Amino acid sequence: MSEAAALASPTAASPGAPSVAAPADLAVAAPSPPAQRSLGVKAGEWDDNANYRDFLAYIGSARGIETLNVSNRQFVVVEDAQGKGVPNCTLKISEGETTVSLVTMASGRAILFPKAHSLSSNTFKVLATCGSKNATATGTIDAREPDGVTRLKLSTSRVEAQKPVVELAFVLDTTGSMSEEIESVKETLDKVVKRFDNSATIRVGLVEYKDKGDSFVTKVYPFTTDLVAFRKQIDGISASGGGDTPEDVNSGLAATLSELKWSADASSRLAFLIADAPPHLDYPNGVPYSSSAKKAAAAGIKVHTISASGMDDVGQAVFRQVAQFTGGSNMFVLRGGAGPQSTGAGDAKSSCGGTHDNFTSGNLDELIIRKVKLELASLRANPLSIAGVGQDENAKPCEKRVLLVAD
Repeated sequence: MSEAAALASPTAASPGAPSVAAPADLAVAAPSPPAQRSLGVKAGEWDDNANYRDFLAYIGSARGIETLNVSNRQFVVVEDAQGKGVPNCTLKISEGETTVSLVTMASGRAILFPKAHSLSSNTFKVLATCGSKNATATGTIDAREPDGVTRLKLSTSRVEAQKPVVELAFVLDTTGSMSEEIESVKETLDKVVKRFDNSATIRVGLVEYKDKGDSFVTKVYPFTTDLVAFRKQIDGISASGGGDTPEDVNSGLAATLSELKWSADASSRLAFLIADAPPHLDYPNGVPYSSSAKKAAAAGIKVHTISASGMDDVGQAVFRQVAQFTGGSNMFVLRGGAGPQSTGAGDAKSSCGGTHDNFTSGNLDELIIRKVKLELASLRANPLSIAGVGQDENAKPCEKRVLLVAD
């Protein structure tokens, strides 16, 4: 989006926005006196898988976009001999001649939306293949009821990585109105260098995108473990271009999945799509975001979407779909603090423990870093503790909510 367009665009919360903004996978601290506002981009988040029924109602009312059929959600959990979740297992799910591939994430789980993959029966065969020794487990997914959990048990122990590999890709709109968010990404990389040097091996890459008619549409910065050099490489990125409101989000996502070289042995793969404008839905011959979401799920890539101020209802619906389908969450930049004037997928102040202004848990860079920390925590968590199964987390009493706490 151009800077002029951003200034002219109203900021309004999306319809169907959740009434509670505290994400289900994070512990909420007791209320505290309002803190002085810190510098940086403030942001909140919402997990549409932890609040799946709310999302179904919301997306069912969306208009003017292609919607993925995410009804009848199913979870597949791969456990080792000790009951630990096994990441990075390839799942082959079959129905007759149709085969769907998924990859388990750090939690040892994958999410299957049968109808989005044209699976029409009530039962499917599933084969899990894990690790360099190709340990396998087989089972049957019973999809007669939504929110089913299929457990596949290996006879061997998972291989424990001394330093887990986390791949972290930024998919960044660098058109004229995005200056603040671009600087926040640079700040995030500075903090990643300090936070994870000893606990994980971080491979970071970036795809910047603009729109047709700009100096380029996509530019790819390959994955590297040299975060200091990478930070210097992207230091010159600045906001420019983008004459109309929509941008070529679809090309940015497609380049992230096809041109970045994702590794086969990472414990976790995360992409952060950061933009303030919806995709062009009128461009012919491009890769639609729905296809990119399926490709990400097939590779075990969790896409977190971040809607910057000015994002319209179409963009919100697209971003929430991509995040929900791939197991990510939708984050939203807050201008002027939480409240109805802020844009996003819901920015109410009420949450477990009381009502407070700092529900966003800090700046955008801190939210992104916490997502990496939660992925590392998932490697140690109970793979069968799944937020939102059977009931939305925001509909449960506080003491019944499924929480995953980062170190």
